[in-house]
Amino acid sequence: MAREGPNWEGLLKWSLAHSDGTNSSRNLSEEDRRWFMEAMQAQTVDVIKRMKEITLVMNTPEQVLESQGVTPQDIEDMLDELQEHVESIDMANDLHSIGGLVPLLGYLRNSHANIRAKAAEVVSTIVQNNPRSQQLVMEANGLEPLLSNFTSDPDVLVRTKALGAISSLIRHNKPGVAAFRLANGYAALRDALSSEDVRFQRGLLELARDKSGKPDSSSSEEEDKLKQILQERIQGICEMSAEDLGAAREERQLVDSLWNTCHNEPSPLREKGLLVLPGEDAPPPDVASQHFEPPLRAAAANTKPSSDKKETPPLLLGAGPPADNAS
Repeated sequence: MAREGPNWEGLLKWSLAHSDGTNSSRNLSEEDRRWFMEAMQAQTVDVIKRMKEITLVMNTPEQVLESQGVTPQDIEDMLDELQEHVESIDMANDLHSIGGLVPLLGYLRNSHANIRAKAAEVVSTIVQNNPRSQQLVMEANGLEPLLSNFTSDPDVLVRTKALGAISSLIRHNKPGVAAFRLANGYAALRDALSSEDVRFQRGLLELARDKSGKPDSSSSEEEDKLKQILQERIQGICEMSAEDLGAAREERQLVDSLWNTCHNEPSPLREKGLLVLPGEDAPPPDVASQHFEPPLRAAAANTKPSSDKKETPPLLLGAGPPADNAS
């Protein structure tokens, strides 16, 4: 049986045999050149081709997939792979060009909660720090199913992932913020803060924090809405039992950080001695850190979007050789 994965050992031996670090480089023979290129090309994935194949699956009706033995877990795994590909901004933008964005947004309405959640996570990756894809998702009416899942989905994971995608979609996106406001997004935030799920509350506060830092969100009307949201949440914290206060430490810190961001003054929690309880260490200066950053985009979060895109090198996939293949 042929061995799976790259022949990393063979490539290493070939490299060492052709360079000892002392002699100048020499011309490769045609045979060596052909062997090396075949070895490298065998491990190079045609990402666009693979994304087209995934798009074909996403466009296939659910009943047909089920009749072919495709399970919801298979779809989740496929979306995991797609998310890896669209970490590249170029690939994220290309997804629309090959017809994959619309069926992906369609998965936000899938009958399986895990698929709805995973689809929102992929959307979040696509639009993160990517004005072009933000525009494409808005034009494809992607905000509507995200808001629907955020406000009314019975599964808290789906609601949390939808919230993360909304946060990424409207960040540094004036049309997105305007659409969020027109869709009564502030009322949804206020209502959703009554959720008992701490992770969901954290995402809500992140979304409010993102909007509060925008110059175009400084009108008195929006400030009043944000202040109302925070005041109601602070009131809820003040009414907690001692045990619940201890469990809500992260939330207390997030509310305080957001209040300082919005109003440049100490929060009522700090004034009432509820920010740091006896026996707790003082919170770090910035506890409202980014919770929805895809790993390859995190470094770009504090930089302005650039129209100059660097080409992404081919992905070389595959693990190192197994221990028993050292010969």
